[in-house]
Amino acid sequence: MPDLSNWIDVRPVPLDHHGPADRPFLPLPHDLSDQLGLRPIERIASLYPDKIAIDDGRLQLTYAEVMDRAYGLAARIDASVPPGGVVASLIGTSAAAPIVVMACVASARTLVPIDAGHPVDRQRALFNESGAQALLVETGAAIDDSFVHAALPRLVVNPSEATGVPRFAAPIDPEAPMLVIFTSGSTGRPKGIAFPYRTVRAMAQFVDMFHVNADDVILGIASLSTGGSRDVFSALTTGATIRLLDIKRAGFAEALRVLGSGITLLSFVPTALRMVMNIPGIENAFRTLRALDLHGEGILASDIELFRQKLPADCRISITFGATETGLIFSWFVDEALVDGAICPAGYLIPGKQVAIVADDGSFALPGDPGELIVRGAMPLGGWQAGKLTHGSYLQDTDGSGGKIYRTGDLVRHRPDGLFEHLGRRDRRVKIRGLWAELSEIEAALMTMPGVAEAVTVVRQVANDADEIVAFVVAEPGGAVPEEPAMRSTIADATAEHMVPAEFRVLDQMPRLANFKADLVRLAAMLDG
Repeated sequence: MPDLSNWIDVRPVPLDHHGPADRPFLPLPHDLSDQLGLRPIERIASLYPDKIAIDDGRLQLTYAEVMDRAYGLAARIDASVPPGGVVASLIGTSAAAPIVVMACVASARTLVPIDAGHPVDRQRALFNESGAQALLVETGAAIDDSFVHAALPRLVVNPSEATGVPRFAAPIDPEAPMLVIFTSGSTGRPKGIAFPYRTVRAMAQFVDMFHVNADDVILGIASLSTGGSRDVFSALTTGATIRLLDIKRAGFAEALRVLGSGITLLSFVPTALRMVMNIPGIENAFRTLRALDLHGEGILASDIELFRQKLPADCRISITFGATETGLIFSWFVDEALVDGAICPAGYLIPGKQVAIVADDGSFALPGDPGELIVRGAMPLGGWQAGKLTHGSYLQDTDGSGGKIYRTGDLVRHRPDGLFEHLGRRDRRVKIRGLWAELSEIEAALMTMPGVAEAVTVVRQVANDADEIVAFVVAEPGGAVPEEPAMRSTIADATAEHMVPAEFRVLDQMPRLANFKADLVRLAAMLDG
């Protein structure tokens, strides 16, 4: 690690720059003591007690009912789990999910959400790392007893039943662990990241960026284990409604129906949206959308062009970039005049973060040159293993602020206009026949071709020979991918001859992780088949 005493001097850019700056909204209180616990939601519930807060398609709850359910569950958790203890949840994307988050916050217990849609082996691995002293489950949920012992308290969450429990609020330490999220890898020991109660400040960035208010309906499709808590707090601290949808179970037809029911804010990965945008009549489903947030992977200029054609003329498109380990790093509302390549910039540096860009030799990259992104500022508490807080992969900042420093593994470039470009991952940069190959550049080249809905590349190791690149391609609905010679020619023209894949495989659909990103491990396993 180089001496990081000289961080990049960046001109601050407001989160709502080129966005809904003139839209009225109620920001979160500035005083941290007024942000902790359920106080921001209680404030809103007092203003809108009878307004619908949560809707999962089967059950609607008003703000008053949400508070009742949260207080009731918090009291049950308090009676079952020691102070400062850990609670795991096995909950789907339903009305129970926001209640679980709120109840754990109100009781000051650490929540470890486990996705109910994960394979049992993955659920077992996460539970074993959680250190949980109780398990929250939905009414009627089928629990595999192979990974929870009989003596473990199981609390059934039934949001349809009133509790009558008065306000419940345990004392909260802002630096205590509130939430543990495990990264989305498919193999190896799960990597947990612990977030403190002050994280609500970071969650408020979404509110400040989009000016979320009581007229909004946020489509919540992320599970609690992949960032769904942000959607919950963004909605319930502003008077908005969160419309929850398990898109993997519901399917695209139901998703389109829900989209057309008044959704105003949607945050999603672009690969899945590309498929949706080609459905006839999709424009009608998006007619009420005022902002689309894209995240999770590189955003192509062609994505923005496609989405603009399908979305309302006044709908703003934003790009947000970050990591579980750091939180949000870059964001911006896209201005096409500033997009000058095949891939859109990741955005401007957000307030509260500092960055450095380090070259391969460990020196600071020169202005405009690529390098690895190093981030500094307020971050999660650390790692989480076997129910205990660890230092994780962070370096402690030496400036006395209590902040952390993190090497992201992302390759970026800082432009003169202040925007940062994401160039891929260090672990997605490979050597083929002695020459460097950027897998993300190959994928971007394929995505420019008509008929290609998605493209992902992996490396196949060949015994006693050079490694090979294999491209997995998905066709647009009702279409076909280009012929292989055309794909080879396009990649060679856009990148270099040595970066042309040795093999192309066409898939009906791309295997995905719980956060909808492509599952690289499953794709690599297909190479042996």
